[in-house]
Amino acid sequence: MRFLLPLLLMLAAPSWGAAPEVEIELNKGQLAWDANDHANALVHWALALKAARADGDDASEFDLLLRLASTYRVVGKLDTAAAATEQAAELARNGVNRGRVLQSQGQIAMARGDARRAEKLFQQAFRTHRDTSDPQGAANSAVNLGVARTAIGDLNGASKALVAAAGLFDTLGDHRGRADALTNLAVVQRKSGQLPEARKTLEAAVELYRGAGDLAGEADALTNLGLVLQDLGRDEIAKDLYEAALKAARQRKDVRLQASLLTNLGTLAHAWGDGATAVKYYRSAEGAFADAGMDREAAGVGLNRAQISTDPITAYSQVLDRAKTAGDGRIEAMAALNLASLLLESKPADADKYLVAAESGAKRYELPDVAWRAAYLRGQLELNRGKRKAAIVQLRRAVDSIERTRRTLDRSDAQQFVLGKTEVYETLIDALLAEGDSHGAFLYAQRLQMAQLPPADATDETAQKYQALAAEEERLVGALSSELNESGGLESERAKALRKQLDGLRVEFAETVDELRASNPNFDRLVRVDPEDLEAVQRDLDPGVVVLQPVMLEDKLVLLVFTKDKLVARTVEVEGHAVAKAASRLARMMQADSLLPLGVVDSVAQQLGEWLIAPIQAELEGAQVLVVSATGPFRQIPFGMLRHNDRYLVQDIAVVGVTHVGSLRKRATLEKRFHVTGDELLLVGNPDGSLPGAEEEVALIAHRFEGSTTLVGSEGTRAAVFEAAHGKSTVHLATHGRIDPEQPTRSHLVLAGGDEGRLSYREIPGLAPYLSETRLVVLSACESGRPVTAKPDDESEEVVISINGLSAQFRRAGVETMVASLWKVDDEATRTLMGSFYAELAQGSDIGRALQKAQVSLLANEATSHPDYWGAFVVMGDWR
Repeated sequence: MRFLLPLLLMLAAPSWGAAPEVEIELNKGQLAWDANDHANALVHWALALKAARADGDDASEFDLLLRLASTYRVVGKLDTAAAATEQAAELARNGVNRGRVLQSQGQIAMARGDARRAEKLFQQAFRTHRDTSDPQGAANSAVNLGVARTAIGDLNGASKALVAAAGLFDTLGDHRGRADALTNLAVVQRKSGQLPEARKTLEAAVELYRGAGDLAGEADALTNLGLVLQDLGRDEIAKDLYEAALKAARQRKDVRLQASLLTNLGTLAHAWGDGATAVKYYRSAEGAFADAGMDREAAGVGLNRAQISTDPITAYSQVLDRAKTAGDGRIEAMAALNLASLLLESKPADADKYLVAAESGAKRYELPDVAWRAAYLRGQLELNRGKRKAAIVQLRRAVDSIERTRRTLDRSDAQQFVLGKTEVYETLIDALLAEGDSHGAFLYAQRLQMAQLPPADATDETAQKYQALAAEEERLVGALSSELNESGGLESERAKALRKQLDGLRVEFAETVDELRASNPNFDRLVRVDPEDLEAVQRDLDPGVVVLQPVMLEDKLVLLVFTKDKLVARTVEVEGHAVAKAASRLARMMQADSLLPLGVVDSVAQQLGEWLIAPIQAELEGAQVLVVSATGPFRQIPFGMLRHNDRYLVQDIAVVGVTHVGSLRKRATLEKRFHVTGDELLLVGNPDGSLPGAEEEVALIAHRFEGSTTLVGSEGTRAAVFEAAHGKSTVHLATHGRIDPEQPTRSHLVLAGGDEGRLSYREIPGLAPYLSETRLVVLSACESGRPVTAKPDDESEEVVISINGLSAQFRRAGVETMVASLWKVDDEATRTLMGSFYAELAQGSDIGRALQKAQVSLLANEATSHPDYWGAFVVMGDWR
């Protein structure tokens, strides 16, 4: 995504009173700029500057210096841009001009990757323009301030600045400026998960750009709108928008934007499995980037093309040669890494050679993504050579690098980043077990569990500071990498300055981590689990609680179990794919539209129970709660319906799930147990009118909890539900859950209002402000807890996208405990189950045991004894 940093320092007309020669050259430069011809714009404005100085025209000189500074910044000559800005600063004799200088300095700081300094400069510029009664300058500064705040992760501050800017531009009648502000506001809304709002904002921006005749702005807004529609699962519409934006970019002869749009179209075709079309777009994008003098971007698109090439070794070799010719060490390192991966088994000596090049590039240019992959491949080479201890060192480096990179990504990208990297953790876990290090194996199993989760939202100032520092660290690393790449690895003055910033930031980072460890019980949701965290969890664990972490390796199943007193690893001699197949088979059986014979279902549940439950019977003896921390295919099945000794596990023990064992540390320090009260209960039932049983379910629960808030039928609109959720400790949604197995992020919950009433997967984390006091959300909805992974037809390709279920998104919104279903549920049985569940809660049972007792009551009834009726619902989170 391209943030708009509009050329707000430009004037619409020549300065009044300027000499004819100045006006002529100034206008020629403006025409060149409008045609995207930056080189000629620089030539004409340099001539105009020379004439203005000869005439002693300070006003024109000031204006031209800032025009030149902005253009030098756009073409990447930042030192020259800074020098021109400093010259302009010497001529700034009033507040308005000082504000414009501050804006120029802020834009240069942004271009250098120093978003924090830019934010301060834009804030100073805004105040300066405001104090000198310059609303145009204040509006311009507010837009740039919003962009800078977005870059440092201050989304609330960015939104306020951009809303203010849009209002100022509206007052001024500046439609293009308002469109700029709205486009950037939509970027913030998208990052915050407010997708429908972002869509409406961008549609308004497109109309404003069209009215102003701004093709470049229109193309940019259409591009951003396409990204939002992709998030909403409207890929076809996104494709149409990219093509419309491409047409506008071609009309304006904006080669850079054309190249970006061609890349987006190629990525879409790639995701759809249309390799031939993707290659066509990628080749066109490579050519456009090359024409624009953007060799690095061209090589980057070449990497995408090589990924789907029929001859990847040749394709990556070509990219490697192109990167060497262009002097792009980063792309060279990436291409070498991919070649090493392809040759690891067939030609280990060649793989070793390419790994050396990749490792050198990763270190020289600070490339974290290359670093983890190189460390992993090096670990595999060491294992192949029989050097297990050396391999463990490399594999630990790989995991640390993965997690460091993941925590700096946007929430929408972080979970996808981990897909395909499970093997790194599993290889390390296997090596640690072979060395007899069960504790280390458990630790990395937990880190895998956390890595597969969407990152939690920061809910307090210290946590927000942590995330902002992590993002800023990644930006500085990227800026330093770019500078080192441009300077051939030499330490330029800018590189030294960036490294100094990075060193200072890391000191602040360490201090923040210490502060979080001391004060924030939720710290483990932001970062990895460390040995001391695991030890603290075990020490504080309640008696009668057993924690199970199953780890499925290629040639065995490992059950990592701990209680308050011990930690053990039980190894089951069964191939991992056999366990995965059985788990997936059970999930498919329960997700089927028809009720399968009980004997068929029980046979698979019995087999899984023999592998997963029988080996830990000694640890379960006398236990009251089994806490399961599941990954991969184990997330699809309710462990309560696994069988051992001809009984379902739920008949003997309450079974709950946690997203990761580290989160138990918080639960061990809770001062009081959860308790449902009527005045803190929101019940939503049958919002689309198609589930009368859901309406009856809500009425049954409301009768038991006097004073509860109830929204049924058409009352259950998005706005009404959001408003009513404020201050509620428990939110119960009895509605439809719609899972899209082809495009999982299109999944949604149904509220009143037709399509406009959908609560989409990507929107749910944005509900955090409404759910700030909510401890429990019950999704009495089909498949609301079902994890889904979508793959292309060719199983050899990478995973397209994976979600942990709609319920997991509420965890991202800050809700501690979820009750949700793994398959489509029977309306009548669910009403009975939920009635029993809330009856148990009213009598003082904790959440885990309340669900267990409700399920056992259905199991005892012959009419509802089949697991299809009672087994779907699971507790995730704090069960107490």
